[in-house]
Amino acid sequence: MAYEQTKQFYPKEMGTKKGWCLQNCRLGFRIYTGKYASAKTAMQAGKKNGTYHAGTPPTNIAVPVYTSSTSQYGHVMVCDKGTWYSDGKKVSKPSVLGWDEMMDGIRVVQVAKTQNFLPAKGYWARYDKDQRVADLAQFMRNKFPAYTPAKALGPVYGDNLWKAIKEFQKRTGLYQDGCTGPKTYEMLKKYGFKY
Repeated sequence: MAYEQTKQFYPKEMGTKKGWCLQNCRLGFRIYTGKYASAKTAMQAGKKNGTYHAGTPPTNIAVPVYTSSTSQYGHVMVCDKGTWYSDGKKVSKPSVLGWDEMMDGIRVVQVAKTQNFLPAKGYWARYDKDQRVADLAQFMRNKFPAYTPAKALGPVYGDNLWKAIKEFQKRTGLYQDGCTGPKTYEMLKKYGFKY
């Protein structure tokens, strides 16, 4: 499923006060009043209203992420397009419990209104980054492992995916530019790609 940002995240505005993770994250989204007393209650509310998702978040959006914690209040941080922030600092990827579409009761992402696979410019090219690229890479790896290495996986349309698409185009009689535009997308659908 594709998501789009509804409330921007500003890493430099994220709070840094220790023990105030929920408030720190609110500030990063420019939310100045809170609804919940702790990260744990915010996570429980997300589970109750259906906006909480177990596992790692998509890499094209900024969302609150709940992580393992020994604190009775839980812990929340922000994953902003694959970069992790905790109490105003960049950190390594934590042990993730799940993520939420809302930050303390205010929606920060929503299901994308357009479910188009191709981006607004009409094609995917080298170094584009999006969850849809990760979906394409996974399909290519599953369907054509002989010429799609594991290094092609992920949200970046890197050199390995570009080469795999170029080989796919060669084998299916398409123009071989390595980009995924309307003609390549239509051919991929004939081989079972669904988005």
